[in-house]
Amino acid sequence: MPDLSVVLITRNQEWNVARLVESVLERTASLASREIVLVDSASEDGTVAQAARYPIRVYRLHADQRLSAAAGRYVGFKRTTGDLVLFLDGDMELCQGWLEKALEVLGEQPDIAVVTGLVVDRPLHTPRGEPLAVEQGDAPTRLIEVKHGGGAALYRRAVLNEVGPFNPHFYSDEEPELCVRIRLRGYRVVELDCPAVCHYTEPHEAISTLLARWKRKLYLGPGQILRYHLGSGVFWAYLGERGFGCLPALGLAAGVVSLLLSLLTQQWVWFGLWAFAPLAVVTLTLYRKRSVHQTLYSLVRRTLMMAGMLCGFLIRPLAPDAYPARLDEIKREE
Repeated sequence: MPDLSVVLITRNQEWNVARLVESVLERTASLASREIVLVDSASEDGTVAQAARYPIRVYRLHADQRLSAAAGRYVGFKRTTGDLVLFLDGDMELCQGWLEKALEVLGEQPDIAVVTGLVVDRPLHTPRGEPLAVEQGDAPTRLIEVKHGGGAALYRRAVLNEVGPFNPHFYSDEEPELCVRIRLRGYRVVELDCPAVCHYTEPHEAISTLLARWKRKLYLGPGQILRYHLGSGVFWAYLGERGFGCLPALGLAAGVVSLLLSLLTQQWVWFGLWAFAPLAVVTLTLYRKRSVHQTLYSLVRRTLMMAGMLCGFLIRPLAPDAYPARLDEIKREE
């Protein structure tokens, strides 16, 4: 059994897959035993061809099934055997030094199930080889308790076997959902205060980025998760941490009730009072942000989160083992 399994997930990331794979190969070269698996979600570019150039295993999921980051992680987990499993997204690059520290933490503290680190966001088209602006330094690395691990994290396989792996049917938020289940079993999730990965991405505060996330169905996950865990302790724990879309939804529901009440009583003061609330929210947000663009971004984001949560809640919940996992093995590890 290898000491470490690395699961990489990609979709149409020909532009970065070489940088990702090469960083993993370099950072794991000193390990006595490791396996690297890349699971691609039916890419339409040269992602798979690029990945197949390297001494790793490459799988490509068929397009005729639900595709998501969670599906890639689930399939990769099921096809690896290492005691520890590192998950990385296709738009990342593994930083020097973090993995060794994360392995040491899990080796010394059995109550820790997940180790993550700092994510350094960089512009999408940053040239390969450009030095990292954040220095690792020689100071002792602190451990910080966190809620979840994000797209780059090292997990104990035994804990994933105990609580269940990623649910491949979730379109998003699969890491926070899994870490809620892990923490409810008494395990810890920690962050090392040093860079774990560089994340090559579009500007976060661009409205076009929000719309692209909506197109990729990335706002559906929270609603799916709440529906899946309805009536359980996970439901309330997850709702308390990730139910960002609930407050706007309650506000919308209050608007509907006030409109019906005004129609029935012919006293429009009820609807007028509700209509004042959104205006007050916009004014307060504008005051806090001091920017029309930032205000618009915040309002669009909240609206999409609310709509996504409601739409996701309507999706029929499915257990992980119901995922069809139709795929092709493109290349075996050398």
